[in-house]
Amino acid sequence: MTPDTSPPAQRLRLRYAKKDHARFVGHLDEARFWERVFRRVDLPLAYSHGFNPQPRLQFAAALPVGVCGEQELLDLWLTTRVEPDLWRARIGQNLPAGFTIHALEEAALTLPAMQASLRQAEYQVAGLDPAELETLSQRVAALLAQSALPRPHHKHPGQTYDLRPLIHEITPVEGGLRLRLAAGAGGNARITEVLAALGLAPAHLHICRTALIFDEAK
Repeated sequence: MTPDTSPPAQRLRLRYAKKDHARFVGHLDEARFWERVFRRVDLPLAYSHGFNPQPRLQFAAALPVGVCGEQELLDLWLTTRVEPDLWRARIGQNLPAGFTIHALEEAALTLPAMQASLRQAEYQVAGLDPAELETLSQRVAALLAQSALPRPHHKHPGQTYDLRPLIHEITPVEGGLRLRLAAGAGGNARITEVLAALGLAPAHLHICRTALIFDEAK
């Protein structure tokens, strides 16, 4: 079937959870997963122009492998208007364990990309052992007292960047941590690097992104 590159008639925003074994699905594999689901239910996806048209899908922010998400967001553009509630049910019936739809709502075609207005992300971390919990408050206080936290730049070998201004809040809670970190085009703090800066091993923890925070005009 030839992809439909007609101008979009509608934009929908999918809010969903990604947990359990689904958290080990990488970002590119997840994009292909959603494309297959939408095709399976015959959702009239709009496609990009060009030699190799792609479905017009856009995530708010990639979720690191191994991190679960409670309020993930995905925008999709359609060539024909549909009733969101009806299609939410159809899509939900075709999801494997680990994926749950919270909402499917219409978003204005004129809104900017979610990445442009994304500012912060909130996380919950659990699974620390008792020895780590005993010194957790001191570790957090020591890290937040730092004026700078130079770290190797992932995209520019040999260069560094300052992680400290990307950390907005770290709060010890019962059994773990709550964090609010910079996200989006203005700067993105990797949760794994923040935990490593605290002397914690991310691979042994249960990490969940609980919220994405946007400018008002998202």
